Amino acid sequence: MDRFEMFGSELYVIRTAHAGVDGDRVRRKILELNPEAVLVELCEGRLLSFLAELRGERAGSRTGGLTGRLIAAAERIVGRVVGGELGEDIKGAIEAALELEAEIVPVDMDIGWVLRRVKMKASRWELLRFQLSVTIDVLRSLLRPGQTRDALLSSVADEEAAREMVRGLRSAFPRITEVLIDERNRVIAENTIEFLHSREDVTKAVLVIGAAHYGVLDILREAELESASHHDEDTASGEGEEETAG
Repeated sequence: MDRFEMFGSELYVIRTAHAGVDGDRVRRKILELNPEAVLVELCEGRLLSFLAELRGERAGSRTGGLTGRLIAAAERIVGRVVGGELGEDIKGAIEAALELEAEIVPVDMDIGWVLRRVKMKASRWELLRFQLSVTIDVLRSLLRPGQTRDALLSSVADEEAAREMVRGLRSAFPRITEVLIDERNRVIAENTIEFLHSREDVTKAVLVIGAAHYGVLDILREAELESASHHDEDTASGEGEEETAG
């Protein structure tokens, strides 16, 4: 877990695997931190879908198109193979927020727009290879569930392992990775920063994202340094004014 300070707020970032992770661990960690806001890697529509599921209501589809359905099915199958339902991490985060009466903030891109962007940017050949790769990964997880679970947990515990995973994805599917990872990293980070900057009443927040989104941490680190620099400048300016007045 990473911790940042900016705009007078503390931000804790929990990176998880969306499949095969015990959501109760995420829930307990957030309860322990006791934040005023919980930011999640969801768009508004997907957040409403998760909330409906928690209320026992029928939720709408979170993905569209062949690629989206294939990704969702793959994550669901892999999750069950390695011992956890898809989205248990996010559900745990939402449950903790509801228990704490903390604000729940969706910070991701709209999933429909993400999938349309993938279709626009990637060639048919890249999309076909990606769909085939996802299918092969599912079959591999069925044959070697222990190896799959180890890889998932390693990507959560070890940032370099997550970086290596994304580098491999980028090498094989550059356009798809640009949309699924890079563009979403920027949006998630910018929405998080904007929320903290605009909400002086929030002194502690938690952000829950997938392990592959370590790029969000890079952007937040830069923002933290910039925030600290501005704070130092404001402090120095205030001290100078006091000396002049004296």
